[in-house]
Amino acid sequence: MRYSGGMMDDHSSHGAGENSSSVPGVAQDRREVDDHDAYFNAQFDAQPIYVGPGATGFTSRKNEMLVATVGSGVLLAIYDPELKLGALGYVMLPDAVLEHFPFLSNADQTLVNKAFEPIEECIGELKRRGAAKSRIRIRLFGGVNCGVGLQDRGLKNTVFVQEYLFRKGLQVFNADVGGAFIRRVHFFPTTGRAVRCLLRRKSDFDDMQVLEADYNKKITINA
Repeated sequence: MRYSGGMMDDHSSHGAGENSSSVPGVAQDRREVDDHDAYFNAQFDAQPIYVGPGATGFTSRKNEMLVATVGSGVLLAIYDPELKLGALGYVMLPDAVLEHFPFLSNADQTLVNKAFEPIEECIGELKRRGAAKSRIRIRLFGGVNCGVGLQDRGLKNTVFVQEYLFRKGLQVFNADVGGAFIRRVHFFPTTGRAVRCLLRRKSDFDDMQVLEADYNKKITINA
């Protein structure tokens, strides 16, 4: 599914000859930049707050943005347009849960609850600040089948996240999930704006594979 509607900018990052920035002075070729975070962040006049798998991000400062790179996991950009408050949650279900697809209820519920903590933490924080369930808009990013091992990991993550949200009575406003490429998302919680870059380089997929494998091991041990 591709994102359709709302406040989102769309960029791609290939390599030579492509520019994912409209800001003067930003490097034109990502291969010429050693610090790839700096390459992407230079497009925005905002301080980045990085969100990894199993984590959440929240800020009410206009000069800050929430940044995450997602593969088979699912990012939830959650926003209350009336209060102009938002949060970013990063859900990635471990293989021990995904192997029970499509029956989430058959998985270890302690592990399930641990994996969905980012959603609960985001919603809880927004509600404490006055957000209403009826106003909350949720956008999904990720769900890419970019790893090895469990087949269709991205699809299964997406379906389980959507099922969980449905059970909680939370509606998905729209989604940019599936496909072949990793997403890097810059989310601005005070406006609801999200900028999504597609990452296509082999090194991006290698890094994502390591990140997801490490998190899969960590959450399984700690649950």
